[in-house]
Amino acid sequence: MNRMRWLVTGLCVAGAAGALWSLNWFAGQLYPNGDAGTLAYKPGEDMPPRVDMASVQRDWPASLGDPGEGRRLIAYHRDMRGKAPALASSAGGAPAPAPLDLGTLLASADANAGKAKMHLCASCHAFSQGGPNRIGPNLWGVVGRPVASHAGFAYSPAMKAHGGSWTYDKLFEFLASPARDIPGTKMSFAGLRRPEDRAAVIKYLASLGNGGPPLPAPSPQAGQ
Repeated sequence: MNRMRWLVTGLCVAGAAGALWSLNWFAGQLYPNGDAGTLAYKPGEDMPPRVDMASVQRDWPASLGDPGEGRRLIAYHRDMRGKAPALASSAGGAPAPAPLDLGTLLASADANAGKAKMHLCASCHAFSQGGPNRIGPNLWGVVGRPVASHAGFAYSPAMKAHGGSWTYDKLFEFLASPARDIPGTKMSFAGLRRPEDRAAVIKYLASLGNGGPPLPAPSPQAGQ
């Protein structure tokens, strides 16, 4: 009887150990932790100076399918803790980039390219005349209309309190980072980092409706 008891006890211990090992192995496949928190590239390699969070959000979860990308994001996050954004020095070094001119960007923007970009927004917005409100308001005729004014949509208190109109400049700022431009907005879109992409989207939006306000003229100093 004692032999049977020891045999059963041994089998139970072996089974528990096997189950724990299997669970640990499975967790390792889901969350690889080899070299966790280390850079997945050599400092000398030509890598972007920062992680493009907008791209990570748009491509989620495929954006972190490669373990190296996951480690790179972890390392970037740890490296940035407590750091203020670096400011360009006006004395010495590379000269500061020239300020963007929205008139010049819009003049060269491709509305068709903007329309292609708008597939990112199609799940939340409709663009047709008389189309429904979805998670976000219908964007037909949005350029030039007052902020938070589309009938039938429940805007956030932050958007209602913002005031003003959707001018070209305002749309350009908002589309760069909605949450940063209007804190408290319900719009969860990360934004379009490239100014050329924002200009193309705005030019397409201006074509919806009875025609938006005239495009701003390019600055004479923009090409100098």
